[in-house]
Amino acid sequence: MPANESPDRQQLKQLLEEAKPLMLPMFPDQQKKWLSESPLAQEIKSLLAKHPEYYDDVRAVVGDVFPKPKS
Repeated sequence: MPANESPDRQQLKQLLEEAKPLMLPMFPDQQKKWLSESPLAQEIKSLLAKHPEYYDDVRAVVGDVFPKPKS
């Protein structure tokens, strides 16, 4: 982990790498259901709530699936 990268950002990157292969083959309605039911999605949402500045990182990996948090 780079010295300037926060543990939360590193955790987010790891979670996104787990989520990406699960989410990409899903249709939008399946993604919405996954977002509301998956513990993995809840962890990602929690990190985004704490760090809205990470939204672009999320979007770069999985697209616009997660709602943009209020900054």
